Amino acid sequence: MSESDFIKHPLIKQNTIEKRLYQETIIGTAIRWNTLVVLPTGVGKTVLAVLAAAYQLKKLPTSKCIILAPTKPLVLQHIKTFSDFMDIPEDQLIVITGETPPQKRQLLWKQFTVAFMTPQVLQNDLLAGRYSLEDVSLLVFDEAHRAIGDYAYVFIANQYRKQAQTQLVLALTASPGSEIEKIREIVANLGIVNIELRTRESPDVAPYLPPVDFEWQELKLPAEFLEVGKALRRAIKERLIPLKEAGFVNSSDPRNVSVRHLLQTQREIQRQILSNTPPPSHLFQLVSHCAAIIRLYHCVELLETQGVSALQRYFEGLEKEAKRGKASKAVQGVVQDSNVIEAQSQVLKLAAKGVEHPKLDELVKIVKQQLAKSPNSRIMIFTRFRDTANLLESTLSSSTNSRPIRFVGQATRAGDRGLTQKEQGEILQLFREGTYNILVATSVGEEGLDIQECNLVIFYEAVPSAVRLIQRRGRTARTHPGRVIVLVAMGTRDQGYYWASIHREAKMKELLKEMNKLSRDVERERKQSTLKDFIKPKSLDQCSEATDEIRIIVDNRELRSGITKALKELEVEINAETLEVADYILSDRVAVEAKTADDFAQSIIDKRLFQQLGPLKDSFDIPLLLIIGPNLYGSSGINPAAVRGAISAVITTFNVPVINVKTPDEAAALMFAIARQEQSSRKMALSIRGKKPVLSTTALQEFIVAGFPGVNTTLAKRLLAKFGSITNLANANVEELSGVHGVGKIKAQVIRDTLDAQYEPEE
Repeated sequence: MSESDFIKHPLIKQNTIEKRLYQETIIGTAIRWNTLVVLPTGVGKTVLAVLAAAYQLKKLPTSKCIILAPTKPLVLQHIKTFSDFMDIPEDQLIVITGETPPQKRQLLWKQFTVAFMTPQVLQNDLLAGRYSLEDVSLLVFDEAHRAIGDYAYVFIANQYRKQAQTQLVLALTASPGSEIEKIREIVANLGIVNIELRTRESPDVAPYLPPVDFEWQELKLPAEFLEVGKALRRAIKERLIPLKEAGFVNSSDPRNVSVRHLLQTQREIQRQILSNTPPPSHLFQLVSHCAAIIRLYHCVELLETQGVSALQRYFEGLEKEAKRGKASKAVQGVVQDSNVIEAQSQVLKLAAKGVEHPKLDELVKIVKQQLAKSPNSRIMIFTRFRDTANLLESTLSSSTNSRPIRFVGQATRAGDRGLTQKEQGEILQLFREGTYNILVATSVGEEGLDIQECNLVIFYEAVPSAVRLIQRRGRTARTHPGRVIVLVAMGTRDQGYYWASIHREAKMKELLKEMNKLSRDVERERKQSTLKDFIKPKSLDQCSEATDEIRIIVDNRELRSGITKALKELEVEINAETLEVADYILSDRVAVEAKTADDFAQSIIDKRLFQQLGPLKDSFDIPLLLIIGPNLYGSSGINPAAVRGAISAVITTFNVPVINVKTPDEAAALMFAIARQEQSSRKMALSIRGKKPVLSTTALQEFIVAGFPGVNTTLAKRLLAKFGSITNLANANVEELSGVHGVGKIKAQVIRDTLDAQYEPEE
């Protein structure tokens, strides 16, 4: 290639980014409007972020760019790409994750040009008011299909619109989904006004992507599997009959009633239970039938798509659960059902013969053929269940030239230990180097990780999602021809899932072609007044004469809650503290303990409720208990009489008002109104301390020391144990203070500065 074949820009290293027509076309519009880019994996989505950042930084040299990605490994992948291509000092590219202490994040914020962050960290810092997005000229959302519901991207985008002087959003994804409502939600949440869609078949992209061979292999289930399935379906049908007779389902045939329909039916029955006093007794039995059928459907799915071992382990889990004293009637009924006992007996016989799903033999055959044809191949196998991943790893280990390794998420489930992020990284590196040549992955391998390109990708079972189909398929055919095989058990949900994903991908492409017009409609809708605009004062000066703005102290554990996000949307100044009492403090005399309806019910069961309300009542003149949820008496399954009794005790015994609101937004609006009343009309100060309780000398010492910035009660006890008295602590230097575990030099300097500062009364 000659120099003319590369992009020339003062902030791009020479001869590093090849000119590609689709990238130049996309970036031409992306630097003008907030843009959603839908691009196949392997054709340079991150390069578009590099080009957009270079453009913005040349135009606005003192501004900042933020690149957001959902996982730390993906964050590290992005900074490497930027380091390879951007011609700016290395120390101007920084990574900020949850492992970076909050005080250091504040210092780093003042120094960087391009920051690479996980969204949860940025959201927490914005909520805590550690910095603003005022100087950010470009905000990149990678894996933008996540920008729905309560995910951190949504809050960050809204704050960016409010805070940034010059705004540009670049959203990147391989697939935003196939549902028009979801796509519109992404567009609205991120403020998108332009969509750039490219597929592997697009004329300007196709020359840069090698072909991928996509095929599915049908497998017939053994007759023994069909007999087990019949027994399980008889158990399902017996429970569907009373549901049909009661008018909740239209059929007693298991093939005609989906799990989704059953979940809806279950909610409807629970609603009827709550709306009748006393509720008809047969409704409780019907709820139990729904729960049992859902378990039985899962048995059928395991049998038909995973095999004997998976179903056997599930049966064993049900038996253990049934033996525990608190097992549900649904579980007990399943275990005692004669049809299930028959199915279990047949499964044990199959297991004794060493029978497994026909997929397993087919998988081994495919892997052997691939490695025989190309010994240096990299193979990735996707499966939904960890148990299956264990089985596949074990089986393939005995196959010639196969070097498999299991790759799962971080969570530990049912005794199955997850992988730490470090362990995940080590496995991926060994896969790149060839120590392992087969990666057996659950859904954790679909996105957010820098995985070696594979020659062959195998779906052990089909997936119904277009997003997951595209992500899995994207692990091959990036720079070399690739192959994708989907194993499908005939006559099972495998077939339905396979065709659902194919049709949804086609539907997604059609929808996106129409989305530019819709995205502009959404942008116009955004400019209309909302409930939050009505609640929010037109001017902060009108809000309070005593303070510049409304302030609310929020417990650190509540920073990610929907209430705190809604308060921030109302432009409340959030002061994050570790609170011993209350979740939110609105003034010296008003504090709020906030609970979801489920948490409220659980706090009755484990007796936390009254343990929390005592100190709340003792510390504040006006304590409030706020319960959030539309279904106060039924969301957790606790007896409504118990809920009413607890509320009565809270009001009459503790003299604490109880307020029930439907949503976090309503809770935030109410707290905003109370805080404004207290801080503006009544000119009440905001303090973490509330009423002065009668304390012992030891408790009073801890109370005083816990008043220093960044010091909670635990740290106060350590400081007092180290220095012996408040006088000795006050005379300690920074080095001595930082020697206490948990303090550190930054916090020690803050304590020292507070002790040395001249007192200046506030006006």
